[in-house]
Amino acid sequence: MRPLDATEVLNVWEHGLNQPTLERALILIAAACPELDSDAVAKLSIGARDARLLQLREWMFGSQLLNTAQCPQCGERVEWEGETTELHIQAVDDADSAEEFNLEVDGYRLRFRLLTSMDIAAVMAAAQSDSNIGSTALIKRCVVSADRTGKACDLADLPQHTLDALSQQIEKLDPQAEIRTELTCPECSHQWEVLLDIASFLWIEINNWAERTLRTVHRLASAYGWTEREILILSPVRRQLYLGMVNR
Repeated sequence: MRPLDATEVLNVWEHGLNQPTLERALILIAAACPELDSDAVAKLSIGARDARLLQLREWMFGSQLLNTAQCPQCGERVEWEGETTELHIQAVDDADSAEEFNLEVDGYRLRFRLLTSMDIAAVMAAAQSDSNIGSTALIKRCVVSADRTGKACDLADLPQHTLDALSQQIEKLDPQAEIRTELTCPECSHQWEVLLDIASFLWIEINNWAERTLRTVHRLASAYGWTEREILILSPVRRQLYLGMVNR
């Protein structure tokens, strides 16, 4: 895995403009991880994917996070700060979704793998055409095989508490899949956990950066006659200095 230069980030941004968030995340990782083919990127566990996105975020914009949330108790808008370094739970090379695991619970023996972006995409697509798709559809996609007392059983026959145990085990094996932080409302003192969707959060930052950068390229190209490539090769500090001289 490696950092992306300004030209590469713009190319990724352009490629992902009309794509859903899941696809954008995979496009980003594919660009930063040339050692992985497209199939390997798609099969990354959610935790392994998000660990890479966190690393990319640090390389692109630093470790400080600034985000907002709404208090579920009183509705107050809460602004919170954090550090990506505090959110790293697993290394970027952990949680290979190709690996399979075993779980025995309540007489059931389950063979399973970890969730991937493709699992989420498949369930979301199915839910659009079938409103009866339940919350267990996602976790059932992880089950490779299931048996009880040596006899294979249908996934539809797995009891809810068995699926809950499986969900908890997957969370332990792939902890980066849910990035949570605790917040306290300054208005009513209510405490709750907020989930950080690093894929969406990072794409918003990339989109804002790309729009600012293209405006900078336009102004510098108009003023100096430089090409986009020549401008993007400049460090961000030098681009801003030149932009400041154009604005005088």
